[in-house]
Amino acid sequence: MDLNRVFTEWNLKYFRGALPVPELRWNSRLKTTAGRFIPQTRSKAAIEIATYLLSLADAEALVKDTIGHEMIHYWLWLKRKPYGHTAEFYKLMNEMGVSRYNPVPIHRPFKHCYICDECGQKIMVRKRLPKAACAECCNRYSEGKYHSDYTLRLASEYEIISVITPDQVG
Repeated sequence: MDLNRVFTEWNLKYFRGALPVPELRWNSRLKTTAGRFIPQTRSKAAIEIATYLLSLADAEALVKDTIGHEMIHYWLWLKRKPYGHTAEFYKLMNEMGVSRYNPVPIHRPFKHCYICDECGQKIMVRKRLPKAACAECCNRYSEGKYHSDYTLRLASEYEIISVITPDQVG
């Protein structure tokens, strides 16, 4: 799919062709977000689109939607306005009919389970944690400050099997 063609279509339809073409590129590392706008210098910017969108059945519509969304950030930035999800952003987003959130994020499965031996709380995470304590216990017993008595323990395989639900496998 040609990102320049999609950009040009949106540019002509909603921006009267006024937007200079930024660097448009695919990014294979984006998983939970479909795209992003990257301001670099006042005269240079980039829009990245997640490559995994190409593998989906409605790839063209998803890529168009994502580019449209990122172009609004770009347009606001060029006008030297706040380019986050402001009221002006939402107004143009609704006019263009683009989405606010990625409708097809890739959810990675949890890999590790930590247990608080004090309260029994089980915490599922994707990456191993450095030394960490149970927030609930620290808040309850230590005035919200870290205390080593509530250090989380990496669960054994047996303990993990009893915690994981079918929707967390994946």
